[in-house]
Amino acid sequence: SEISHLSPPNKESIVVTLHGATDLPTCKDGSNPWPYVVVKTTSEEANNQTSKAVTSVTSKPTRDPIWGDTVKVEIQAEDSGREDVIIKVIDNRKKEELLSYKIPIKYLRVFHPYHFELVSPAQSGKADEDTDKTKLYATVVRKCGFIPRYIGCNHTALEVFLRGVNEPLINNPNPMVVIARVVPNYKEFKASQVNRDVASVGLPITPVSFPIPSVMNFDVPRVSQNGCPQLSKPGGPPELPLWNQSFLFQGRDGATSFSEDTALVLEYYPSTSLKGSQPWTLTHPLGISVLPLKSRLYRKMLTGKGLDGLRVAQLPILDTNLKTVSGEAPTVDLSFHLISSEVRLPSLRTQSLSHEPPRPGGLGTGCPE
Repeated sequence: SEISHLSPPNKESIVVTLHGATDLPTCKDGSNPWPYVVVKTTSEEANNQTSKAVTSVTSKPTRDPIWGDTVKVEIQAEDSGREDVIIKVIDNRKKEELLSYKIPIKYLRVFHPYHFELVSPAQSGKADEDTDKTKLYATVVRKCGFIPRYIGCNHTALEVFLRGVNEPLINNPNPMVVIARVVPNYKEFKASQVNRDVASVGLPITPVSFPIPSVMNFDVPRVSQNGCPQLSKPGGPPELPLWNQSFLFQGRDGATSFSEDTALVLEYYPSTSLKGSQPWTLTHPLGISVLPLKSRLYRKMLTGKGLDGLRVAQLPILDTNLKTVSGEAPTVDLSFHLISSEVRLPSLRTQSLSHEPPRPGGLGTGCPE
């Protein structure tokens, strides 16, 4: 189902993508579980309400499941200070609860994509080393009904719509996922990648052990050299991956500060690299696309009156062994949209770019460095 960038008015949405888990506990009878995940709020739990935020069940019993499903729970905005989001792993056959994690919603920075490695508390009667390996991998985003405006930013966000690969590929066996980010200085980012700096490769992991030691686990720097990477859904078929996916990058994260150094970076990975005992081993991209977000592009965006914002056709995928039928390197198409207002109706959709033309909030190029 379609997931909006904004929650309904007066509500908040917590969107959770369950990637997978490692070393789940066995069922009480010692058998391997047939696991799925339920996400609910503390009030739903207290009132014994059935949650609709449920993943699929794995195709066979396993202690290392891969789901890749995105689910959503909603709360009244005024309750965000006292509600927790609860993530439970359940065995489908016996309905046994295998794991449960509770995260206070107020700890989550609005619109920031957290890529969590949730580490289970030690279970009574088991040696600590057994449970140290039990980890759940999930991306969690807290959304509200408006995009916060930050001082010094003329624009609240940059929306990027990624369509798909334009030409059929002859040597790509798997669907692809994309990590998209806006970096404030591409040269510095590239240098840290060459040096294999862990923070610049793949997704930045936020490990959280339970019980949660501190709200500081959820702190987010104002502008990160590595941007705020977001992970796409898998795009298929392998010979012509299609995503039709929209990413929202906030002005707060420097995404609207167009300069000679800022760039949108797309990294392409086989979706199979999300599998196995390490769901986060996104270390060797199939290729990369880089679009410098220079002042000239900013001026173009402000004058773009089309329904699709500013379109960028045939952005090449570089540093790649991927080949098209014609023997050329593959390309992708993008659309961009600058968002100046805090609240926009209809709310932004992942299916297509909003039809409201951008309204510049003033002169200059967004946030200062």
